[in-house]
Amino acid sequence: MFKNTRDRYGLIARLLHWLIAALVIGMLAGGSLLSFFPSGGFKAVAIAGHKSIGVIILLLMIVRLFWRRTNLQPRDLGNIPVLNYIAHLVHIFLYVLLLLQPLVGILMSQAYGYPVSVFGIFKLPPLVWQSPSLGNVLRGAHGVTAVLLAAFIVIHVAAALKHHFIDRDRTLMRMLKG
Repeated sequence: MFKNTRDRYGLIARLLHWLIAALVIGMLAGGSLLSFFPSGGFKAVAIAGHKSIGVIILLLMIVRLFWRRTNLQPRDLGNIPVLNYIAHLVHIFLYVLLLLQPLVGILMSQAYGYPVSVFGIFKLPPLVWQSPSLGNVLRGAHGVTAVLLAAFIVIHVAAALKHHFIDRDRTLMRMLKG
């Protein structure tokens, strides 16, 4: 029930998947709106929340990777080997981007000289030196990574819908109901 089997995803994998998905989609939407807010109180609170949730996503991704490495993975339901291979590549890119995006955001904030606090509970130690030029590079990388992440999410969702509505297999249902 909690762990994966050859035919289904367990409760832990499904909860991590959907929690991270909801947070990331919210962060992509919210992050794209941040530049439209005028400087000041609300924007500062929104940025602090954005940073905090980014750290939470990074921690959840580390847990998710550990869980994935220590659990059996359900078998592929597709019967076309090249499509199964592409699906595995998309998952690898998603995992890399889901780790890279919050990490680059943390480094960007610190390079600009702003600490990263998680809801005021704890502050991350500085991982980079303060450098506005480094911050600018990381800001660009954060933007590019966001676009790539959004694109791979669209591909992932489209593939899940294709499995459900065209192939009529249990790929999507395994992640919804186990």
